[in-house]
Amino acid sequence: MKQATLHQLRVFEAVARHHSFTRAAEELFLTQPTVSMQVKQLTKVVGMPLFDQVGKRIYLTQVGEALVKTCRDIFENLDQFEMKVADLKGLKQGRLRLAVITTAKYFIPRLLGPFCQRYPGIDISLQVTNHEYILGRLSENLDDLYIMSQLPENQETCYKPVQENPLVVIARVDHPLAQEKNIPLKRIAQETFIMREPDLSEQGILVVTGSSSLKFEVISMKSLFRWGTTLSLVGSALLGS
Repeated sequence: MKQATLHQLRVFEAVARHHSFTRAAEELFLTQPTVSMQVKQLTKVVGMPLFDQVGKRIYLTQVGEALVKTCRDIFENLDQFEMKVADLKGLKQGRLRLAVITTAKYFIPRLLGPFCQRYPGIDISLQVTNHEYILGRLSENLDDLYIMSQLPENQETCYKPVQENPLVVIARVDHPLAQEKNIPLKRIAQETFIMREPDLSEQGILVVTGSSSLKFEVISMKSLFRWGTTLSLVGSALLGS
């Protein structure tokens, strides 16, 4: 392992985290052939396979799992060392790694702005993703701070509420209920809702028909703009309130 470079380890860790050479290349601003070559060279140094490929998916081998843990320990120690040196110089420097759910991107800039002005030497890394991916990052301890709407189950965490984000019903201006006030929940439940579903791609949305038996249907995003009789639930932060 003496011939392994820090760059190779960072590339390998990104591939292992994303389970994808393409996504790792996008994150590191490298070409996919470059990423593949770095992993290939690191594999040669280790002397054992780091990934197994099954179909189009890649999985860490036992050696790969051990190496990715070692990589993260190395990166963490280097970050701590940089912060220690900065403290000795009398500077406030370091890295703050944040992972937040999609809704948080509408208010997190207001929180980070004053922080960045006060601590210009802090390098902030921000991951914006869905709840399921946040839980995965939390279980692997990849970040320093997480912002989510629901507390994780079966994981010991310390948490503090930062902002209320109640759900509100939205509709097109020409919807029959748009001009009404104090609408009973029973009346709203009779409507068709368009809901976000985390496992769907960006090309589709989930339509939930309110009735005694719910009906689920996936339609394209383009079709949404032709629907004038649907409602949706969103967090109030999305509306800027």
